[in-house]
Amino acid sequence: MIKRIKRRAETGLLTLALVIPLGLCVFALLSVAGYFTFRESLPPNLAALVTAACGIVLIALTLLVAKLARLTPREKKKPTGDAQAGFEFGDELESYLRSHADPVLTSWIRRNPDRAALVTLALGVAAGYSGQFRSLMMDAYVRYAESETSRRSRSD
Repeated sequence: MIKRIKRRAETGLLTLALVIPLGLCVFALLSVAGYFTFRESLPPNLAALVTAACGIVLIALTLLVAKLARLTPREKKKPTGDAQAGFEFGDELESYLRSHADPVLTSWIRRNPDRAALVTLALGVAAGYSGQFRSLMMDAYVRYAESETSRRSRSD
C-alpha cells in the first residue's frame, strides 16, 4: 500500500514538473502572439498593456475556477473490502507513530505546521540526494530510538 502511495506521489510530482514549465512556455508564447496581433491595430505600448491585461484576466479566471472547484461538496464513498483494511492499517500506523513521537517535537509541529512541512521537505530532498546525509540522519534516528527506548523502560 505504501509503495502504491509512493508511486502515485512520484507520478504526480513528475507530471507537475513537466506540465508547469510547459504551461508557462505556452502562456509566454500566447502572450507574444497576442502582443503581435494587437500591435497590428494598436501602438506598441498599448498592445503590451492589452496583452498584460488579458494575461491578468486569464490568471484571475483560473484562480476563480480553482476556488469554485474547492467549494463544491464532493460525495465521499465509504471504503469497502481491501480499502477498509488499508484505512485500518493507516489508523494503526498513525497511532503507533503518535505513541513514539517526541512530545516537544509534536508540540512544535502543532504550533508551526507550515514550517514543519518545509523542514520535512528539505530533509527529504537532502536525504534523497545525499547518501552521507541519509546515513547521518539514520544514525541520529537510531541513537534517538535507543535513548527513547531506555527512557521509556525506566519510566515503566
